[in-house]
Order: sequence, then structure tokens, then C-alpha cells
Amino acid sequence: MKKVLFIAAALLILAGSLNAAPPKGYIGLYADLNHSVCNFMGTGAMTFYVWCLPSQNGMTAAEFAASIPAWVFASPSPNPAVLALGGLTTGTSVTFPGGCQNDWVWTYSVFAFVSAPTPGSINIIADPSVSPPVLKYASCALGNPLEDIIIINNLVLNGPCLIATKDASWGAIKSLF
Repeated sequence: MKKVLFIAAALLILAGSLNAAPPKGYIGLYADLNHSVCNFMGTGAMTFYVWCLPSQNGMTAAEFAASIPAWVFASPSPNPAVLALGGLTTGTSVTFPGGCQNDWVWTYSVFAFVSAPTPGSINIIADPSVSPPVLKYASCALGNPLEDIIIINNLVLNGPCLIATKDASWGAIKSLF
């Protein structure tokens, strides 16, 4: 009887640890302030934003970069509420002097000019200025532990929006909107 209880307890502990996924935040590129337009069609001027959604632990800082095609001329500006070190395309670290962020927040606005109607995308990437490259949030939990960031979408140029589903469940994605 003791063996059966021991095995049952071990299975319950194992099942609980398998279901406990580490907290993850989200990042995406959007062509609007409502973080809903994830593509740009045609050529010409536009503004896009780097939007972050922290995990349930909040966010005090983020580290990432953006890859922008050569036929897109971009002029990034950090949100006035953040302290940004580095550059958006070379690798940036942003922190929030105003405190912990618990909801959607944009970190950069980018005025861009798309010079060709070529299909492509502007992509969030890991910060290449550090070794190994980093794509992380610093959470608001004690000690500000680092958390993974899921790229929810990149900004598609001259094509339909693509929303990430591999690293996030559809329920998690729907809960963002």
C-alpha cells in the first residue's frame, strides 16, 4: 500500500512539474498604436512600433534587435518613457525608469520609408551585440530574473500578416487581443 501511495504522489508531482511552463512574455511589430496591424502594403512612408507584453511577472527591461531589409529606410526613436542603450538594428537594451510594466507597452516607434513593393518583413531578432545573442525580458520578480520572449509577429511587407503559433498556444495568442 505504501508503494502505491508513493508512486501516486510521485506521479502527481511529476505531472505538476510538466505542466508548469516557465513564464514568457511577447514581442511584436505593429503598424499602429493599437498593436493590431501587422502588415504594410505598397510603398511609401509608414510608422511602426515595437510592442511588448510582459508575462504575469511584469517587465523591468528588455533586450532585442530588429532586422530591416535594405530597401526600407528606417529612423527608430525610443519611447520617451524608456531608457534605451544601443540601437534598434544593432542591438538594444531598454529599461523602464518609471517602474514595472504589466501591460502592453511600446519601446520604439520607427518612421520608415518602403522604397519597393517587394514582399518581405521587418523582424525581431536576438540582440547580436552580446555573446551569445539575447532575446529576453528582465521580470519584476525578486532579483529581476530573465524570462524568454516569444515573437508573436514580425511586420510583413506587401503580404498577409503571420502570427506565431509554434511557441504559443492559440488560446494564449487570442488572450493577447
